[in-house]
Amino acid sequence: MDTREEALRLYREFIPKLLECGTEIDSFFRQFRELRLRESDLAFQGALLNVEHSFFMVVQSINILREHIKLLETAAKKKEIE
Repeated sequence: MDTREEALRLYREFIPKLLECGTEIDSFFRQFRELRLRESDLAFQGALLNVEHSFFMVVQSINILREHIKLLETAAKKKEIE
């Protein structure tokens, strides 16, 4: 069974949602960072920094997903998956 066309359809449907999600995540990341910069309690600054780090890891995962989904699109168009 050849699923290339379905994979391309899912790709076209998914990429805009991924970009929208990434934009929202970035907005929340910036808000938490701003809170950390304004916070005077060092312990709470540490907690906010941990949240910032978690956002960074999510963004890294989204970037990897975006790269792999782009490779899937290329492979589907070439009719070869390596």
